[in-house]
Amino acid sequence: MIFKRRKQPSFLRRLQAFLWPDKGFARGWRYMRHRVERINDTPTNIAIGCAIGAFVSFTPLFGLHFVAAALIAKLVRVNIISALFGTAVGNPISFPFIAAGSMSVGSLLLGRVQSEDHVDGEGVMAAFKQIWQLLYDGTRSALGLAEPGTVSWTTAARQLNEFGDQVMLPYAIGGFICGAPVAIATFYIVRPTIAAYQKRRAEKLAKKRMERTTKSRAVESGH
Repeated sequence: MIFKRRKQPSFLRRLQAFLWPDKGFARGWRYMRHRVERINDTPTNIAIGCAIGAFVSFTPLFGLHFVAAALIAKLVRVNIISALFGTAVGNPISFPFIAAGSMSVGSLLLGRVQSEDHVDGEGVMAAFKQIWQLLYDGTRSALGLAEPGTVSWTTAARQLNEFGDQVMLPYAIGGFICGAPVAIATFYIVRPTIAAYQKRRAEKLAKKRMERTTKSRAVESGH
């Protein structure tokens, strides 16, 4: 093909472009809406898939949102592609707010903070980045691949336990509480949108078929 890229972008580059579009989020959201509308499935299945993706975005499974959304969508037998698109609810702009809201609600329910206390969303995100780095260093250390002075797996395991209790637990509880209404809202927004699009598309196709049939009959009658 003449216009095909000579060098295809890597998976990480495509993922980066999906989460942070080069030409802005407005265009990115329009593109995603167009792609979701053209998915070949029922409006209900597409909407449930998007709702699953939106809900998963509120879980503390950073780096695994795509995998979790796809597995849940497959488990409940709805559209997997729309579930992946639904995870776009969580993006570099929204994640600090999602993290702050989820941590605040979860910590409040666990009785660990007062309602007026403030949770720094960017600080929570930084904690997740640190824990991923810790897992990486700990794994390399356990395999004997780490340089001298790198954190040991014993130290990493202790910090993981602390992170699980102080961050993962309240985040998971708060994410469930905050993510549920967002998922419900996503379903009720996406389903009528998809249904209306599919109806318009079916009407256009029916009109084109009728025009072709009429034209064909006119040609035949002319003979």
